[in-house]
Amino acid sequence: MENRNKHYALGLTCLFLAVGAFTASHHEMWRDEIQAWLLARDSTSVFNLFANLKYEGHPGLWHLCLMPLSRITHSPVIMQMFHLLITGATVYLFVRYAPFNWFQKLLFCFGYFVLYEYAIVARNYALGMLLITVFCVLFRERYKRFIWVGCVLFLLAHTSVHALIVTIAIAGALCCEYVFGSRFSQPLNRDIGAIEDKRPIWIGFALIGIGITTAVLQLSPPPDTGFAVAWHFNYDPKRVNNIVKLISRAYLPIPKTTLHFWGSNLLTTYPLFQAIQIPLFYFFLFFSVLLFFKRPTALLIYLTGTFGLLTFFYIKYQGSIRHHGFLFLTFLMCCWIYRDSPSINFGKTEQDDTGSVVSRVLNVAGTVVLTLLLICHAIGGIIATKMEHRHIFSYGKLTAEYIKSQGMQDHLIVADKDSATSTVVGYLPKRQVYYPSGSRLGSFVRWDKARTHNVTNQLVIEAARKLSREHSQPVLIILNRAIGAKLRGQHNLSFLVKFTGSVIGNEGFHLYLMPDG
Repeated sequence: MENRNKHYALGLTCLFLAVGAFTASHHEMWRDEIQAWLLARDSTSVFNLFANLKYEGHPGLWHLCLMPLSRITHSPVIMQMFHLLITGATVYLFVRYAPFNWFQKLLFCFGYFVLYEYAIVARNYALGMLLITVFCVLFRERYKRFIWVGCVLFLLAHTSVHALIVTIAIAGALCCEYVFGSRFSQPLNRDIGAIEDKRPIWIGFALIGIGITTAVLQLSPPPDTGFAVAWHFNYDPKRVNNIVKLISRAYLPIPKTTLHFWGSNLLTTYPLFQAIQIPLFYFFLFFSVLLFFKRPTALLIYLTGTFGLLTFFYIKYQGSIRHHGFLFLTFLMCCWIYRDSPSINFGKTEQDDTGSVVSRVLNVAGTVVLTLLLICHAIGGIIATKMEHRHIFSYGKLTAEYIKSQGMQDHLIVADKDSATSTVVGYLPKRQVYYPSGSRLGSFVRWDKARTHNVTNQLVIEAARKLSREHSQPVLIILNRAIGAKLRGQHNLSFLVKFTGSVIGNEGFHLYLMPDG
């Protein structure tokens, strides 16, 4: 049986990597992916990297991983390869060790988040998913390997703000489990009582605490931050309803079969689904509480993690499907660790709760619900990969290839809007272009207040004219919008080419050449 599981895990991982590699080869990275690459590539040192990260809203573990890769090559393709290997490791560990049946494991491997969102779109979230999986593997013997648990959670806290919230939920539950273990099952009491040297436990908790604290310190924004600056502490019924609906979108991620499929949800096009989104939230919440009720560690992680994420989405930043995926990962994690969590004594002798009729019914229902959810995820994964092959995700890569094919990669470049055109810069071996938004040279976007003003085409042309005169060179202008024929004629601009019609709507580009002099 052990060898069969190992071979099944290896086989599924190889199949996953083959499908993922083929899909990734058709994926043109967009600005958020390229932003991390540019930060790692163009930061001069680790200290400079963390200084540049202060506007990002995420801790820096992913960027630290990318930094040595960026010293090997200037091509961001290596980041895609590394990212896919991270998800491949997650797939292997999940299939090898998760307490689910073979069909559920198969569905998981080709689900929306695993196959597409956290495999093809190269972001820091895949690293968080891997570390959550490693934590689940360690959970069964957590008190024998608590330093390792501490190390994993230390790293998890530094992958993303959403993983940080999950880490806090896990840390709180483990602390309660350790302190109040006498109220739980006798096996847990024996496990804790058998530990003569408690120092590894305290070292593990210290690592978790340090990880959470240092991650929070990294997330503290500078005074001049210009992105997602609002806080929503007032009660807004409409906003509450929108946040509550995120559960159904995260648990049932089936994108539309259209050009702009990414971040969409096919089910929301049906009036019936729209009507039941809020009831679905209460169903999933009530069902999960029933399912985890006799296992307080799993229940506490689920409730704290879920409501912690929803609270963040409400008061700070509602986010997109890639952020909402942590709601489902939290549920799935609790399903995994359920059997290895201590059960409540209720003042009685220890019993196997699988013997009760209610527990049996709940376990069967849990298996059915999880399988149905994973089927929906697999449908979403298939649709997303199909749409990825069919459509250009972003024209940043093709625009950069055109620039290089025309021998213009060494030209002075003026680019606007910075958040969109930085995608092109990431595919060029160029460390600096001029961004009129912010009025500065750079490659990655600095999310401060200096760049929040609107930039007109006239201002872009004036900036290009100034550079052209200062350096006596032609200037290449990259815009994610067109310049009218009249304005081009007034400034003697040459229209070169346009690339439009991508999944990311504002990452189609128009190229113009400003002559020297």
